[in-house]
Amino acid sequence: MSTEQETEIFSTNFVSVGQSRGGPHGVGDPNDKSLRKVEIEVCIPGIIRDRAHREKCQEPIEEFGKCGEQHGVWAVLKCRKEVKNMNNCLIKWFHDENFREECTQMYLDERKQYRETGIIRKPIRRPYYINPEKEKERITKIRAEYERLEHKDNH
Repeated sequence: MSTEQETEIFSTNFVSVGQSRGGPHGVGDPNDKSLRKVEIEVCIPGIIRDRAHREKCQEPIEEFGKCGEQHGVWAVLKCRKEVKNMNNCLIKWFHDENFREECTQMYLDERKQYRETGIIRKPIRRPYYINPEKEKERITKIRAEYERLEHKDNH
């Protein structure tokens, strides 16, 4: 890098992404609807993928999860139909333009709220597939252990 380029980059006129972005909290204009490359290629597809998993393709994902639990290591061979159904559903929603627009609008609304308040809203992430029977069994074990320890302390 030449000295001229270094001077230009490190001069006081150069504004990095994190500095002086405007808006009430210095994180950008809340009413700006333009999208950066990372938002178009990473953030919005992440929302699409997550919503497709959690909202649109829950049934095929549950079928694949049950098949995987049933066949264990052999699931790769035995659950091809379930994997194909799950992937077809996810692909359908990933390429649906109306769904993409809806997810883009959701992203813009969340970003606007962040830029207005300065507060990041992080949703709680849970696995896409939870076996209800195994979850009940796990909770029962935890309760039994808790009661055993409580009973032990009282004597």
